[in-house]
Amino acid sequence: MAMCKRCRTFMLGVGLGAAAGLMLAPKSGKETRQELFGGQLDILAEPGTETGIPGAEEPESAEDLKAKIEETRKRLKAEIEARQEG
Repeated sequence: MAMCKRCRTFMLGVGLGAAAGLMLAPKSGKETRQELFGGQLDILAEPGTETGIPGAEEPESAEDLKAKIEETRKRLKAEIEARQEG
């Protein structure tokens, strides 16, 4: 299926704009993110480094996770039953 001339022109512009942006970028992506967000949103941290994500330092045990899942399941079941009755 042939694309219309406007679509081809648009796609060409997108490609050229992206290429120009990559070639003319004054800083690396990591440096730009650091400047914009101060490292708060840097989710692409190197393995073994501080991520800044709450709870990432100490993973929960399997038993804790199972207990939370069971608690949530019971709460949701009670809410569903209450809505069906009332």
